[in-house]
Amino acid sequence: MVKKISKLCFSFLMISVFMFSSIDCQASSVFQDVYGDCSDEQEVEPVTFDDVNVDSPELDVPDYLGAVYDEYKDDQQFQMMLDDYGEEYAIDFLKDVNSNNAPRLRGGGGNTCYQYVTCVKQSEHYNCGSASVLQSLYGMGAASNVRGATNNDKMKTLDSEYNVTSQGMIVYQVRDALNKYKPKGIGNYVYARGNSVSEGQFEDRIANSLMSCRPVVLHAMTGTLTYYGGKNLRHYLSLDYVNRSTKTVRIVDCNYNSKYLGAHNVPLSEAYSTINIVDRYFIY
Repeated sequence: MVKKISKLCFSFLMISVFMFSSIDCQASSVFQDVYGDCSDEQEVEPVTFDDVNVDSPELDVPDYLGAVYDEYKDDQQFQMMLDDYGEEYAIDFLKDVNSNNAPRLRGGGGNTCYQYVTCVKQSEHYNCGSASVLQSLYGMGAASNVRGATNNDKMKTLDSEYNVTSQGMIVYQVRDALNKYKPKGIGNYVYARGNSVSEGQFEDRIANSLMSCRPVVLHAMTGTLTYYGGKNLRHYLSLDYVNRSTKTVRIVDCNYNSKYLGAHNVPLSEAYSTINIVDRYFIY
């Protein structure tokens, strides 16, 4: 079990000036269509996992992980992760889920939770996953752990490690990259399907993640975000702030289209709606 670092939430209101921006990503394969990070400028409908079949074995898990395993065992991301990384890795993931979702008390008012990230403009139409990972690593003070002298070099490193050019970055790979490069002593990332949690549960989990020094990544469909004006793209977004009193979050968008790029304050309900869709996830 990885030791966790808690960070108290502060109760003052943060007033920020945000740049507006974004990127138009392009799907290049069935894996990117189903799991990946980016879409082209055509509006798209969410796709299902029917295009990809993974026959994974049943796991022999400890009794205390039974409920968590029941939640994930039919999830295609979990099955692909199990097939790619093996049983020990998958069981460790279930342990991390069990730990991350444990009830926590909110201290000191706990209304404002944040772990601010640095906006990184994606370098290619297909690598908003790599850019969002790098944004989060900057937020944790760990971007230097990724090989490369510049942000573009660092994204190339991530693109190469996770075969991003041919498939985009898959959700479980985002989780793996964050855990690989984050600082030691910060609890591990996990992912959950957005439509498996209520808006209240989503709020709790992102707040706990931010209090534990982990910026959140949304595996989003952008159509419900006001600043996208109805354009519905598959896209990874960073979430680094939540005000639990005003129900507001901050999204940091790596999109190379300057119309969307940068930081945006949006209602919590808008952020939730980007992942409360079939086969959309959040990594926390």
